[in-house]
Amino acid sequence: MRISILIINENVDEAEKIKERLVSAYNDVECVTSIRDAVSRFVSMDFTLVILDANMSMEDDHKLLKVMRQAKRTPILLLSSQADHSERLRALRAGAHAYMGQPYSLEECLAQAEALMQLYIEAHPDSNLCYTLVFGKELVIDPSTRQVFLKGKELNITRQEFDLLFCLASNAGRVISCEQLYEQVWSEDTVYDVDGLVKTHIKTLRRKLADSDTEYIKNVWGVGYRFSKEQQDGE
Repeated sequence: MRISILIINENVDEAEKIKERLVSAYNDVECVTSIRDAVSRFVSMDFTLVILDANMSMEDDHKLLKVMRQAKRTPILLLSSQADHSERLRALRAGAHAYMGQPYSLEECLAQAEALMQLYIEAHPDSNLCYTLVFGKELVIDPSTRQVFLKGKELNITRQEFDLLFCLASNAGRVISCEQLYEQVWSEDTVYDVDGLVKTHIKTLRRKLADSDTEYIKNVWGVGYRFSKEQQDGE
């Protein structure tokens, strides 16, 4: 698996120091200095780690951090020039996976980065195997950009809705239980009503796919759901 890292920092010198230590034969490291460029690169590429300057994140009240956390599961390491306990808590609650405030050494930063990447790789052994799914001339599901197009029009779906749809579509024809879908899509601890949570999201997905000529998501009563390519392939 090739490792790709995105460094978001207005301080070019600081970003280059980190980049020099991370670049290797197995690492692609990109540096951006603006929030606009950060969003563009993050959405269009798959990264193994994001290293974000806490000062840039604080400028928009951590909106960038929140958007990145909602869009993908990429680990995010925040680096701060200060050691503020309250700000650390705000950043972690906004979605940072780790927060390092001064004083810290470059070696400590790199060790934390490597630990986060290792955890991500172990949790996503097949994350580099992402293929665009195309069903006829109607439905396109692109995991690299996390976009869904129906009859040429992009659908507005949430992160969990995308993960749910991609899980079903990449296992087309196979029956998947609510418990299996929950384990694949939701990372938090088990909720009280797993069936209810999954059914609610399935209902929303079906509504957003309503303009389709095919009923893609079918109930398999008492078992779960199955993604079907053919409208006549029913229960």
